[in-house]
Amino acid sequence: MKLINFEFLKLRKKSRGWLGPILVFILIMTAFPLTVEILNKNLEQAFFSILWIATLLVMMLATEDIFLEDYNDGSLEQMAIKYDSLSGLVATKIFVYWVLIGIPISLIGALYGFGITRSSESALQILPILLITTYIFLNVFSFGNALSLTKGSILGTLITMPLVLPLLVVLGKVVIAINLGISFLGFLFLLLGILSIIILILPMIISFVIKAHLE
Repeated sequence: MKLINFEFLKLRKKSRGWLGPILVFILIMTAFPLTVEILNKNLEQAFFSILWIATLLVMMLATEDIFLEDYNDGSLEQMAIKYDSLSGLVATKIFVYWVLIGIPISLIGALYGFGITRSSESALQILPILLITTYIFLNVFSFGNALSLTKGSILGTLITMPLVLPLLVVLGKVVIAINLGISFLGFLFLLLGILSIIILILPMIISFVIKAHLE
């Protein structure tokens, strides 16, 4: 709990780290209907695609320096010496980022869904999908950031982008299910299954990658 509070206070004080991605997300979602309204009368058809892509890009932006500050000030090295595994620290960091960035973006995305689709049912269906998806994206892109910790964020993006493409396919199927009024609970449970595997495995892998950088 102390580690969660510490990471929460540290990220909250760094407003650029959490407020910046949220503002970028709002900008993208606001600019979308303004730029396509004349060309496409049915915004609902393209809304979900823009929502998933905006979420992906913002989560990528949010994790750009998730470990860099701790690496530069020596905190990661001290934690590595103190503990056998950094997986607890990694999981805590990702969770705090999800609380301060992932949850607000999910709520905002659901509100935009309600405004554009004019369907409260669709907005309620989008919310749990967004909550799970943002957590998955944060874990995957944190892994990419760890891989490219000393080499720039572009390398990590190139490596991790293929990992999220299958998830985008699943999200596309979710949209079809919502639009056709088909139960999307199967996709929801699938995403929960993916998330449960990721949060168990990726923090351990990330901790090994960080230790490799420190050595």
